Amino acid sequence: MSTRGAAARVAAPAPRHAPPVRPRPRLVPPPAGRTRRLQRIQLHGVRVAWIVIPFIAILLGGVVWVNVARLNLTTQTGRTVEMHDQVQGDVLKLRAKLAQKDGEVVDQAVKRLGMVQAPGTGLTYVSVPPEARVTPGQAPRTR
Repeated sequence: MSTRGAAARVAAPAPRHAPPVRPRPRLVPPPAGRTRRLQRIQLHGVRVAWIVIPFIAILLGGVVWVNVARLNLTTQTGRTVEMHDQVQGDVLKLRAKLAQKDGEVVDQAVKRLGMVQAPGTGLTYVSVPPEARVTPGQAPRTR
């Protein structure tokens, strides 16, 4: 006997039972004057969507406004930094030009007038003679 024939003789599975019958749901009548389609979430008689959607639009508009303001501020800051760098460069050029002109004036004073610049290491203080001193509250003397 073949194995298939033996398998065919094995008892057939029990027939499945039909699923239990569920009772039909009760039909709830819609509220007076309204259909089920019109039943929406409402707050004090106003649909919530009429409140939430504009609120979200205003919120997103505020986010866009803040980002645009930040971008403008960043742009202005960049311009200000560029202007500062340019002014600092101009200041350095002017200082170099002033030092050059100052050197030229000193050279001309030496050549034309015979003036000699005092050494920078010798530091002396000027003292006031006793007869020229003025006490506090006293008017200065004139000659």
